[in-house]
Amino acid sequence: MKISGNQLFWIVVTTEVITMLGLRISPAIIIAKQDAWLSMLIGGGLGIALCLLVVHLSMLHPNQTLTQFSQSLLGKWLGRLIVIPFLLVWYVLSAALLRSFADFLHLVLVDSTPIWMIMLLLIGVTIYLTYTAGINGIGRFCELMGPIIILMLLLCIILNIGNVDLHQLMPIYFDSGWLNILKGSLAPAFWFAGPFTFLVIISFMQHPQKALSRSILGVGTTIFLVSVSTLMVLLVFGPNLAAKIRFPYFMFVRTINILNFIQNIDIFIMFIWIFGVFAQLSLYLFIVSYETAKWFKAKKWQNMIWFGAPVIFILAILIPDETSFTQYDKFWSSVIFPVCGICIPLLLWIITIIKKKSVSR
Repeated sequence: MKISGNQLFWIVVTTEVITMLGLRISPAIIIAKQDAWLSMLIGGGLGIALCLLVVHLSMLHPNQTLTQFSQSLLGKWLGRLIVIPFLLVWYVLSAALLRSFADFLHLVLVDSTPIWMIMLLLIGVTIYLTYTAGINGIGRFCELMGPIIILMLLLCIILNIGNVDLHQLMPIYFDSGWLNILKGSLAPAFWFAGPFTFLVIISFMQHPQKALSRSILGVGTTIFLVSVSTLMVLLVFGPNLAAKIRFPYFMFVRTINILNFIQNIDIFIMFIWIFGVFAQLSLYLFIVSYETAKWFKAKKWQNMIWFGAPVIFILAILIPDETSFTQYDKFWSSVIFPVCGICIPLLLWIITIIKKKSVSR
């Protein structure tokens, strides 16, 4: 299984943009208010720095995923132990994404269908793509859907310019202050960097030397789209109303109305939303299945799909309500992000550099 540089770029854009627009705009506005777009830009800068760290770490261990090179650096038992937090995070993250999107579909499209049925259908098609095609099939799917997603997002921004009110952004900085703007940037920074997925997918690059440029380009494109979209949401709704809307970008698209002729564009956004989340769920299912197989030293990673998919589905069902997502975000920003996103990759990078220098002497 190998992916090209272009496929890496489209995997990053396709899987990250939709999640950021669906889940991260409202929390950032709650914290930073009308300065949430600044939080997105600052979070983007932090995300690029973290992306550089994890991609460079992965490039130092060609053809090896996190589970493999952690054991070569730290030994069999400690190396496997340090991977456990990442596996737990990927499973819980997949479940949270599955439940959030099922709630979204239930709210705006199929309110008479049980949520568990929506999640079952989503996990079913995810299993099919992941089992039959692996990371290469996910990359090809993202190559197909990525340009459509970008085109639709830019089109919606252009069509809604007539509803913009510049006064919604005033005053810039003074109401929020630098501390709240920085707080609002932490969660986006984690998502912009890709939730540790680079520690796995870089090993499948057909030309590893392109990994850094393609990943940074993908993250940069995501930062631009999400920051502009956040800015437009604020300009149309204002910070007070936008903070109360669970899916503000989707409602932003619903406000498009040009001469009572161009309306109901949200049906196209629903289309790309479904495929974007499908791509991200497939990517996470591949990662947890592949890394779990490497952790248990299983010969065929596809067999772990039949363990990972039910676990993700059960965890998604066990999520009680929307309040749990708020607590989950707080735990994510204060514990998981610093430990798994910064400390462990930085530790592994330092050990790698030290070992390489000692060998070269």
